[in-house]
Formats: sequence, C-alpha cells, structure tokens
Amino acid sequence: MDYKNVLNEKLFSINRSPTLQFTSLAKQLKAEGKDVINFSAGEPDFDTPQFIKSAAKKALDNGITKYTPSTGFFELKEAIAKKLSIENRISCSAENIIVTAGAKFAVFLAILSLVNDGDEVIIPSPYWVSYPEMVKIARGKIRVLPAKKENNFKITSQDLKSVITNKSKLLILNYPANPTGITYTKDELEMIWRAIQGFDLFVLSDEIYEKIIFEDIEHVSFASLDGAGQRTITVNGFSKSYSMTGWRIGFMAGPREIIQEASKIVDNTTSCPNSFAQKAAIGALKNNKDWFKFIKSTFQERRDLIYNGIRGCKNIFPLKTQGTFYLFCDISRTNLSSVDFASRLLNEQLVSVIPSPGFGIEGYVRISFSTSRENIEKGIARIKKFVSNI
Repeated sequence: MDYKNVLNEKLFSINRSPTLQFTSLAKQLKAEGKDVINFSAGEPDFDTPQFIKSAAKKALDNGITKYTPSTGFFELKEAIAKKLSIENRISCSAENIIVTAGAKFAVFLAILSLVNDGDEVIIPSPYWVSYPEMVKIARGKIRVLPAKKENNFKITSQDLKSVITNKSKLLILNYPANPTGITYTKDELEMIWRAIQGFDLFVLSDEIYEKIIFEDIEHVSFASLDGAGQRTITVNGFSKSYSMTGWRIGFMAGPREIIQEASKIVDNTTSCPNSFAQKAAIGALKNNKDWFKFIKSTFQERRDLIYNGIRGCKNIFPLKTQGTFYLFCDISRTNLSSVDFASRLLNEQLVSVIPSPGFGIEGYVRISFSTSRENIEKGIARIKKFVSNI
C-alpha cells in the first residue's frame, strides 16, 4: 500500500530533529560498548535534585495520580506567576499561565494559537531546530532572519525592520540561545521592542535557559519591558534549569485573552500535564537557591575548560557562550561540510557533535558541555587529533 496517499501531506515537509538523531546514534554506539564522548546531548547530565524528587514521591503517596485542570494545578500557576512577577518583573497572575507537557509544547501551543494560514513568523538564525517545523504545522510562512557573526549572532533593530511586512505576525526570540549560547542585554531588547512597536507583531520569548547564564550577566525578560507584556508570550520550563527533562513540565505566560483561547487546544489534546510532576515543580520553585548556584558554577567551569581547549584545535573557532551548555564552533576552515565533519568525527574518533544545517546555517557544529570534566578533556584531545589529520 502506498501510504503517501494516506498521510497528511504536511508531514512530508517536516524534518526530523537532527539533534535527536545524533544524540540517539551516540547513545546507540555507547550501548554497543563503544567509548563515545557525547557532546550532542541537549540536557543536563545531573540527576534531578533530591528536593524535587521528594516532592514527587510525597505527591504519589498522597494519591496525586489523576487528571488535573487542563491548564495545570492552580497552586503551581500561582507559584509560577509569583516567580515571574518577582524574578522576571513580568506582571501576571495565575490566569495568565498555562502549564504544559514540556516547554516544547508551550512553544508549539503559542505558535498554533497565534499563527493563521500564511502569517509570517520571523525566526532569527541560527535557531533551535524545531521552530521552523512548528510553523510549518501551523501553516505559517517562515521568514528566516540571518543574524551576523560580527554581532555575535544577535539581531539588531535594523535587521528586524528589513524583514517586517504587513503579513508579519510573530517574532521568535530565544535567549540565552540554542545553539549559540548568546543572550541579549536590556538595551538590545529595548531596541528590538522599539523597532516593532509600529507593527502588529507579537513576540514569542523562549527563555528556557534563563538560569544557566554566566559571569554577572543579568537575564531580562522581554515581557518586562515597558508596554511589551501585552504583545509577548513568554515560554519557560523546568527541564534545563532543574535537570527535569523527562518530567515534561513547561509553561507559557501571556495576556489573559490569549491564554483563555489557547487553553482550548490543551483541553482537546494533552488534557493536562503530568499530575505528580506538577507537584514536583511546585517543590522546585520553593527551594532552589543552592541548586542554581551549583549549576551555574559547574557549567561555567566546564564552559571555560572546553572553550579554552577547543580554541587550541586547528581550524576551529568557538564563540564564547554567555549561557546554556553549548559551544557554537566555526569549522568552515576545515573545508568539510558540518555534516561531514560531525559524521567523520563520530566514526573516526567516537565524539558526537551536532552539525549546523538544522540550525539554519552552514559551517558550524554545536558542542554540548553537559558532561563530566573527564569526558570534556578526553573529547578535546580526540577533536584535536581529528582536525590535525584532516
């Protein structure tokens, strides 16, 4: 049977996630007993902290195993709203929040709620691999806005004005950014806000890495800018900051009218997020200061180690990340495509990295330093050996 005639035609335009593909291959090789250094992982390597697991165990013991309200427990939404109000300076309450089955679904929910057929969605590149695919599902039109290397891959107000049209509906901002690790200052965000005020353009601000940010850089939420809250959907979650990737708890925050309409999609799809994981998330928000100090200091130490190590590799030029646990590296002078580079590195040296075409750019690889110091040092040595033999 020719299933192409049965399947929804939209599926044929959607690409698989290259990050998941390379990560799965690395895990498969490791399961076969090979000494793979996995620099492709998009998740913290730490276990979920005990204070969060204890909250989940207590919830299970108390029988919290049933459906919850579709937009999440009210107590959790209140805790999220309090966090956003105090830490992010976003004025909101529980009615401005939808708790979702992971932050990825929150991004999709925001896009599906705002984008009509043919609406343009501006996506700065390099971008997280799933943004364009989600826009395709929503039948939106993708307008990629290439950010310049000389600007550390950050868009400017001039860049933005050059691509906005009367069909532009949504701008997706992600910072600290996957894959570059670069973030925006308050002044830079205000310039972007001023550039779009004369247009009917919404902002989806994906801030999932906000707690993994280095030095004394301050994270500023786009919705906290004067007047921006009414035109911003903020997406965040617990996966990266709390090492809770498998728990699948994220959230979106925005104007009440949008949240009310978007909740209809949740009602008729996922029904609700995981019940006891929501209780764990409440526990995460109540007791986290020591945890955040730990992940910041640990990842910053690893960042410095891998950045200095990769700088010593022939023909590889890393961008010094300001947040996340990724290092974005220019490999164009190796005269290999990024896919060839990543494939050969894995096959010849058992080091897994992510090639850049899925991020909307060629000539780069993304290296995750979410692994031990020992693995980082071993991986650097193998990469040095690999590039010296090209």
